[in-house]
Amino acid sequence: MRNGFSLLEIIFALAIFASISLVVMNFKNNLSVVENLVSQELQSQQDVAQAFQILSTDIRSAGPSSIGAYPIADASTSSFLFYSDADRDGVFERVRYFLATSTIQRGIIKPTGNPLVYASSTETITTSVENVIVGTSTPIFSYYDSAYTGSESALSSPVDLAKIKAVKISVYVDVKPGTAPRSLFFTQTITIRNLKGT
Repeated sequence: MRNGFSLLEIIFALAIFASISLVVMNFKNNLSVVENLVSQELQSQQDVAQAFQILSTDIRSAGPSSIGAYPIADASTSSFLFYSDADRDGVFERVRYFLATSTIQRGIIKPTGNPLVYASSTETITTSVENVIVGTSTPIFSYYDSAYTGSESALSSPVDLAKIKAVKISVYVDVKPGTAPRSLFFTQTITIRNLKGT
């Protein structure tokens, strides 16, 4: 009768244990990478939802500038410039949303002086949406007239600013392009309250 294990059996058992430990550690590392990526995706979704809420409020409350200019100053597929009381102080700021590299930026110009002027040198720019996928066939900004009910085509470029009654923003966002999960698509159509009846 034999007591204990042979050296070969102990080495074989250690090799199996090391292999199982290596597999478990590799799985744990992969799980950590996936968890981090999912966390980034969720954070990105929350950031975009919050940015869309601010953007929606800005656009919805667009109105004549504090010096009497028309509510919309410029409209293209990659930028939208209008006047809105962004900080709710009773004075209409010039608000500009525009694509810059892979971000959507928000520029604000507060009118100053007497008489009031919108000096472009005083524009403050902040990032609104990060990790935007550029180069898709979907325009970031699309514009619609008063006949828009949800299925009509966007106004063609160059857009007649006086016809714009609703603005649709559409972006693809990807925290890590080329890796799973795929990019996320965000879209929202906003009716400009002060232009609805005109």
